[in-house]
Amino acid sequence: MKEKLVNAYRRTKTWLLDVWYRHYLKIVMTTLIACLLLAFFWNDMVISLDSGEQGIRWSRFSGTELDEKYDEGIHVIWPWDKMYRYSTRSQTQNDTMNILTAEGLTVRVEFSYRYYPLKDSIPTIHKRLGVNYTETFVKSEVEGASLAIIGNFTPQQLYQMSTLLIQSLIKYYLSKQLLEENVVMDDYLIRKITLPDQVSGAIERKMVAEQLSYEFDYKLKTEEKEKRRKIIEAEGIRQFEELSKIPILKWKGLEVTSEFAKSNNAKIIIMGNGKNDLPLLLNADEKK
Repeated sequence: MKEKLVNAYRRTKTWLLDVWYRHYLKIVMTTLIACLLLAFFWNDMVISLDSGEQGIRWSRFSGTELDEKYDEGIHVIWPWDKMYRYSTRSQTQNDTMNILTAEGLTVRVEFSYRYYPLKDSIPTIHKRLGVNYTETFVKSEVEGASLAIIGNFTPQQLYQMSTLLIQSLIKYYLSKQLLEENVVMDDYLIRKITLPDQVSGAIERKMVAEQLSYEFDYKLKTEEKEKRRKIIEAEGIRQFEELSKIPILKWKGLEVTSEFAKSNNAKIIIMGNGKNDLPLLLNADEKK
């Protein structure tokens, strides 16, 4: 048995050497060409997908392979096929737009939005929207929603309203629109709304005038209440004088005299002669 294996090895070795000597040039040229082709098509054949990426292979003969999913790692494909990369991570975009309001004035809106594609729907997104779906679909939908919703408000409403309400309306609308194409709208944030200088100045002046008007109305109401209080007080004094037959000033004088009389300090009280005369108080305390 051992001799058979040795003989087989020798025959194989002899055959390989014979082929080598007879086709030496062809083998070398074929190997060089294969190495050159491998080096030339290396980037098209060996695909490395990073973390958070997913690949979609497009076959030149059968089209997009919807049933095949290429996750992160190294993959080998035919050089005539293509591998499209998709990020499954949450992506943030910043944008600035000039929007025409309900009154025909232009405002400048700076906003940000965050979105991500559903991982299991990447093949469908590729076939329906394409690899540039961020620009061709997401951005256009966000800008359209911003124009439609913000454009319904007047500059004064935009100046006075909380941006949280506008953000909620836009996000609610976009969530439904994007989810139909397997894209999730994670958040929408208005960073700044800039009105024309003349418009913002006019709104500020109007708001100041309204506040002054409110303040004036408040003062009028306060004075009106004070007027009613004084009328009630005067009516009470009149009724008191009619019932007691004593002038109010004399009654007050008597009250004050009574209070002074209760104090420990020595004093002299001189009563007036007339019925309307008030008492006169003299301090008799010699201490200074």
